[in-house]
Amino acid sequence: MKKIGLSILGVVAIAAIYYFTSGSEQLTLQMKEQVDAEIATLQTQGFAVEGREVTEKKEHFVISLNEPKKVATYLTAQGAQVSAQDIEALKGFKIGIDVAYLADAYSAASFDMYPVALPTALTTATMDDDEKKALEQINKMIEKKTFLVHVDVNKIGTGFKGYMKDINEVIEGKEPITLTMTALKFTGDIKDDKIKGIKQTLKNFTMKDASDAINIQLNNLTSNYTLTGASNYDYTTGYTIEDILVTAKDEFKFRINNMTMNSDSKVKNNLASITAQTEIDSIHFTEGQKTSTLETLIFDMKADNFDMNAIEKLENIDPNNEKELLATFQELISKGIHFEIPNFSVKNIEFENQKLEGFKFTSSFDIDKSLDLASLEKNPMAAISAMDANLNLTLSNQLFGLLAKQPQAVMAMMMIQPKDVNGDKVYTVELKDGKLSVNGKPIM
Repeated sequence: MKKIGLSILGVVAIAAIYYFTSGSEQLTLQMKEQVDAEIATLQTQGFAVEGREVTEKKEHFVISLNEPKKVATYLTAQGAQVSAQDIEALKGFKIGIDVAYLADAYSAASFDMYPVALPTALTTATMDDDEKKALEQINKMIEKKTFLVHVDVNKIGTGFKGYMKDINEVIEGKEPITLTMTALKFTGDIKDDKIKGIKQTLKNFTMKDASDAINIQLNNLTSNYTLTGASNYDYTTGYTIEDILVTAKDEFKFRINNMTMNSDSKVKNNLASITAQTEIDSIHFTEGQKTSTLETLIFDMKADNFDMNAIEKLENIDPNNEKELLATFQELISKGIHFEIPNFSVKNIEFENQKLEGFKFTSSFDIDKSLDLASLEKNPMAAISAMDANLNLTLSNQLFGLLAKQPQAVMAMMMIQPKDVNGDKVYTVELKDGKLSVNGKPIM
């Protein structure tokens, strides 16, 4: 659903918001002239526009994705974070658009968008009878505009707002599946004919079958995306999800409470840096009569020095072209890269009715620009001399004691003794100049 939602919003950006905003404050006639010009542009950028019907205050047309590489390049230029592979999967996908000009006090243009044809890869795939029935039902949902998105662009061309129509459908099969989605809404900011930010909220998404063999729920999601610089790779994103639940009858249950994720991407001197932080209040696992809980999970990550030219090539490269892939990955690390986990930790753990203090893991990893990827096939050990790494694992005494009872861990713990630091058990691993050590003792 996330991929579908992002794809729809990408089409929104190109098929409607982008070309409506540049003339949104003009009179209807002037707006139509602008639409004509922008549709002509779209037709040179991998899109096809057909079935256009125009009246004084309304119009209708259908837009399809015919040339994925052109579409991906165009979308990226407008600020959308998509790749050619993402768009390739949507080749042949068609969206109908109904436009109403100056429909209310807020809107320069209001429009409804809805799929009218599924991607070619889906409609031509080999399917069994159940899959064919499911496809028929999806086509029926398309006919009644189940997946409709409504967008209003304001009169001064600085923003938009909209929603996706609520969904409540049953897909028949061996096990009928109920699909519901409630209150998906979004707002956005526009500057210089580009989307600079999008905020989204979703009250509920549920997918479950009739026998409760599988039940997936997501409640109260909010997300933010903001461009922060001149490049499309200068942006921040943030997500909060109140509750995620996955159950399989009485056999298995997995629940996440209050998850927050934030990331920041920046480009300087054509090198990209990314930071990301994730925090979860609690994760609960239930299998049969056994329940385990992780409390206050934190995962922070940082990556630096990724070559932007290589990143852009990877977005459009043929994944089957091994030679080109290898050359592009070599270019990606051409300035040397740095990867770091400043904090991966769990404060408390409950396992088999035992309450334990948790652990903390930190690491840093550097790859020198001298690393020759092509040589690794013949000599994998050649990579070690071009890498530096530091890892630190701190286990509470309680957790260490539990792990020490596991047969899989006994041999490793006998060979490598931890250090005692402030009542915790600590392992420090270092790889430098081709030499590996654990707690200061050479391993190789």
